[in-house]
This record gives sequence, structure tokens and C-alpha cells, in this order.
Amino acid sequence: MFDWNDVQVFLAIARGGSLAAAARTLKVNHSTVFRRLNAFEDALGVRLFERMASGYALTPEGESIRAEAEAVETNVHALERKIAGRDFALRGDIRVTAPHGLATGFLAQYLPDFIARYPGIRVDIDASDSELDLGRREADIALRATSAPPEHLVGRRVASLCWWVYGSTSYRERMGCPSGMDDLAEHRVIGATQNFQRLPVFAWLAKHVPDDAIVARAADLETMAALAREGVGLALLPSDQHLPDLQRLFPVEPRFTGEFWLLTHPDLRHVARIKTFMEFLTERLRNDPRLSEPAQGRDETVSA
Repeated sequence: MFDWNDVQVFLAIARGGSLAAAARTLKVNHSTVFRRLNAFEDALGVRLFERMASGYALTPEGESIRAEAEAVETNVHALERKIAGRDFALRGDIRVTAPHGLATGFLAQYLPDFIARYPGIRVDIDASDSELDLGRREADIALRATSAPPEHLVGRRVASLCWWVYGSTSYRERMGCPSGMDDLAEHRVIGATQNFQRLPVFAWLAKHVPDDAIVARAADLETMAALAREGVGLALLPSDQHLPDLQRLFPVEPRFTGEFWLLTHPDLRHVARIKTFMEFLTERLRNDPRLSEPAQGRDETVSA
């Protein structure tokens, strides 16, 4: 006999390719994954993985049961969501995923008030740029910066963002202040690493601002904002980026916009604690003065 934990371990190893990757996914230690895999193989009487120096690879027997294991996983998560969807109590845990900047700059500031109002609800925050799978209950709520939310989730657009040129007081005292986009070439500008140029605003920057004006590069917005605050150069940032001694100078032209969406799985939208927390976050985000152009969104099934 085997249990659901064995199936989870098997799928985590198959997807991650190693015991270490599976342990990180399941948030358990390496020895637990090793022990449960051995128990699963013993129960089935077959070897599911080839142990190689490069990692764990499925054997033909492992490949043959993977589809069935994933079907079990889908059914278990559907059952969990169905049961959770009948929870009308304002107590229990909520798992929220958000990019690091949103988690530290916004959620962390909102939580004390929410906890004071609802002491029976505990909020776990996963600050990550990884898109956790809400269908697998890796998170209950996702706060994402996107203009194309997944069609299988439901939620609210809580804010629209514009991009601005930011600079510090120390930079402007030393180098002066550009009057507009045409002056950027004469200043020190913080650019994006090649991978981060996937964002349209940084692809535009790389094309229109000469390379000798780029004084430093970064692969995330938080580092760009920190560099600008220290006076290294000017940074192009969305309107949610705020640090002491960092000021908006003028809007980026041409205009680039983004959106914040608060999302959950359809099966969980009526869970009392999740619904309450989403309503709380919606009110806070739409009325936060750091976010420009609040969006008048509504509950809806979103489409890509």
C-alpha cells in the first residue's frame, strides 16, 4: 500500500530531476524525500528512477505510471479545493504569492491592520517572481504584475501602473536634472541586463539610449531603484517603486503601462477568509497613493 504523500514525492522528483529539487518543492528535507521514494518503490515492486550522476531519470516503469499519478494529483487537488470552498469561517491559513517588491513594499505594510481585524487568520507570504500553481494549492492568492492573467483564474485588476524616470536628490545636485526623455543620452542611466530587456520599456531603452550613457545594469526593479537612490544614475521604474530620497522626475515617453491583478482559483473565491483578504487587499491597493491611476476593476473570470 502507498499514500498520497508517495505520489507527491514521485511527481516532484520527476519534475525536478533530483531529490534536492523535490525537497525544495515539497518543503521537506532531503532524507524524507529519499525515504518516501524507497517506500513507494517497495510498495509497487518496481524501480521508478535511474540514479545517475546528473540526477534522477524516470525508468520505463516510472514513465508508465506518471500519467496516472498526475491524474491522481489533479483529482486530489480538485477535492481539496471543493472542500475548502465550503469553508465559511474567518480563521485558518492563507498562502499568498507576490513579487518581492510588492511583498515587502505593500503587503508587509498592510498586514498589521488585517491581523488586528481578523486574528484567527494567518497569512503566509511567498515573495517570489515564480508563478506558483494555484490549481495545485501552491498558493491560495496571487498578486501579479501582468496585463494578461491566466484564463483559468478569477480575480480583480487592482491598479494600473505608469513608468517614470526616477532620480535621487544627490544625483540631481551633482549632475542636474533632465528636462525630458530627449535629455537622457546626456545623463547617467541605469539599464537592464539582457534577460531583463524582455520588458518592452527596457527593450526601448536599449535601442534609444546610447550604450555609453548606461552607467550600470540590473536584472530586477528593486536593484535599479536602490542604485538610483544611491545616486548612481537615473532609472526607469513603474509607479509602485518608492524609496526614500528617490523622486519621480517625468513620465517615460512613449508611455508604457502595466497592471496589478489579484487572483485566485475559481473553487476558492467564496472561501470566507480568502474572499475577505482579497477584498481587504483590493481596497488598500486601489487607495494607496503610491500607485497611480487606480483601476475601477470588478470580480470577473479573466482571460489571457
